[in-house]
Amino acid sequence: MEVAVTTDVGAGQRFNDDAWCHEQLHRNVTLLAVADGFGRPHGMPSASIVLDTVRDVIRRELRRATFRPRGLSAGDIRELLAGAFAAGNERLLQLGGGNDDRVSSASTCTLILIVDNQAFVGHVGDSRAYLSRRGELVQLTTDESLLPELVRSGATPGQPPHRHMPALLARALGVEPTAAVPAKIAHYTLHSHDSLLLCTDGVSRSVGFSETQTAIGGRDGAQAAADRIVALARGAGSVDNATVLLARNATVHGPPPDGTTRVRSLPVQWLAAALACAVLCGVAATAIRTYWLGDAHLYLAADASGDLGLYAGVPGSFAGLPLHIERESFAVAVSSLAAAQQAQLRSAVIPVSSADSAAALVARWQARSRH
Repeated sequence: MEVAVTTDVGAGQRFNDDAWCHEQLHRNVTLLAVADGFGRPHGMPSASIVLDTVRDVIRRELRRATFRPRGLSAGDIRELLAGAFAAGNERLLQLGGGNDDRVSSASTCTLILIVDNQAFVGHVGDSRAYLSRRGELVQLTTDESLLPELVRSGATPGQPPHRHMPALLARALGVEPTAAVPAKIAHYTLHSHDSLLLCTDGVSRSVGFSETQTAIGGRDGAQAAADRIVALARGAGSVDNATVLLARNATVHGPPPDGTTRVRSLPVQWLAAALACAVLCGVAATAIRTYWLGDAHLYLAADASGDLGLYAGVPGSFAGLPLHIERESFAVAVSSLAAAQQAQLRSAVIPVSSADSAAALVARWQARSRH
């Protein structure tokens, strides 16, 4: 994924109060977002307050997720985004210090959370999200603003003559309780080579739809395209902050850089596999211990030094590991036994039922060898 951001303070502003975010939260999850606000509670731009809160909630909830992001359902992600917008709204409402008669601060917020090839678009206000596919540009969000002059003039969305009008938002974060401004959330499936564009209204109210489509569809890199769109806004006389975030090849997630949020260091499936392996190893170890220490598989045979020994298990080895252990050595040389017992031990092992019966058998053989 190639991501570029360009922002401009605008001709009529002292400060740039737009905020933006591009962060890879997991190897298959990327967050893109822009926000445009007014007011500076405690000296901090409203847009930054909202966007920081939204991003932190998404990080935290993904970290708490029971499954990896690819295992989360679409409903889970919609609920996650709704909760993030609600937290951003309440945070700005708490810090803003406004009342029923006066709005001291507010902010828009438009984000796209990409999970694998699924794009979840969350939106409040008039910042925009676009999808570019095979040279065609589609607007994914609807402006939540009041433009009476635009309506009276009969202008179309592709012709923005309202660039000098003040933004009159129908909905914004930080003005009303969350129940009054629920985020609009949509879900789209991305294709290979799709591009995503987010921008604030300082761009969308100054740059026409066809101009935006041409800039994105060109052969220039993402940064050059973003720079061109913002330059068009500035050249058209935009007096507002203008921010563009462009993501090319939006389905291609890179490896998460150090320090980014990982959902779980050990997914549940891995933990289950490790637990099952541990249980199987424990059962196998118990079975082997019982097999070797029990009396069900005992036999007499000559050891490497030629003495008679009592063994548990079976003769031979597997992958270089012996399948038996020596339970007892009788310190009796096989060569000292009668010829019949020597021949029997050379041709096969001698099964016995217990250690006592093995000792009794060895004693009889020694007695015969002395006569």
